[in-house]
Amino acid sequence: MRSLGNIAVSAALLIAFSPLAAFAANSEIHFSADGNFVAKNILVYQKAGTNLFCRGTWGTTFIRFVVTTSPATAITKKHGEQATVGDIGEKDIIDVEGRLATGGDSIVVNASTIRNASLETDVKSLSGKIVSIDTSARSLVVNDKSFGKTTITIGSAVIMKGVRSITLADIKVGDTVASAQGVYDYSTKTLTASVIGIYQDPAFFKPRNFEGALKSISATQLPSTFVVTVQGTDYTVYMDAKGSVLNKHKGAASLSRFVVGDKVRFYGTLREANITEVDVEVIRDLNF
Repeated sequence: MRSLGNIAVSAALLIAFSPLAAFAANSEIHFSADGNFVAKNILVYQKAGTNLFCRGTWGTTFIRFVVTTSPATAITKKHGEQATVGDIGEKDIIDVEGRLATGGDSIVVNASTIRNASLETDVKSLSGKIVSIDTSARSLVVNDKSFGKTTITIGSAVIMKGVRSITLADIKVGDTVASAQGVYDYSTKTLTASVIGIYQDPAFFKPRNFEGALKSISATQLPSTFVVTVQGTDYTVYMDAKGSVLNKHKGAASLSRFVVGDKVRFYGTLREANITEVDVEVIRDLNF
C-alpha cells in the first residue's frame, strides 16, 4: 500500500474548484495509519455499475476519490433500512467506511459500509388513533407509537374495516387504524398508503335487538326476507325456516298478518361483509 504521505500528495493534486460542490454539505474525511477510511457527507458525482465516483466537498473546493462496492458491502438508507447499490443515485449524499485500495495514483476505497443520507423513504406499516381527517386532501393524521403524529395520504388506497371495503366518509376521528401500509417519507412524516385497515370491534357483531318500520316482505311463509327501516337506515333482514314469528304478546303469529308500515322488532346478527344485512332468529310485529 502507498504511504500516507503519498496519499496526501495525491489528495492535494485532486483538490479543485467546482460550482456543483457549493450545493453539498461540508464533508468530513479521516484516514487512519492502517489504511482505514471514514467519510461523511460525500457527494456521489457519477456512477458506473457498482463503482461510485465521489467528491468530498468544502464550500467550493472538492477532492475526488472512487468508492468500490461488492456483495459484502452493507448499504443502508438514512434511517437504517437496508438498501442496494442500485438505490444510490448521482448527486446523493453518502457516508462511507472502508479501506484504501493498494496501488494506483488516486484514492480508491473498498467500501465495507455505505449509508445513503439521501434515501429518506421506506415501506412501513403504521397504526394508531385517528386525531384528524382532511376530506379535501384525502388524508388523515394518526398518532403512531413509534413515529408520533403522522399524516397518511389515502389517494387510491384500499380501505378495509374488518372484511368490508369502506370509504373515507365511513371513517371518523377516534377510530383506530389497525394497519396502514405504504411508503413512509421521514422528511415530511407522511405515509403514502396503499392499504388501510380500520379496527373493527368484534362486539359490533354480537346478536342484538333492532326495532323499526316494516318496509317490505318477500313471502308470507318462512323462509322470508324483510326490509325494515331502523333509525333512517334500511336493513335487509333474512329469516330461515327455523325462525320464530311472534306478535306483540310473544305468541306465535303468521307472516300473513304483517303489514307494510307495522312496527317490528327483530333479534339477529349483522353480517360482517355488509352491516345493513341481518340474519335473524326472531321477529315480532308490535301492531297486533
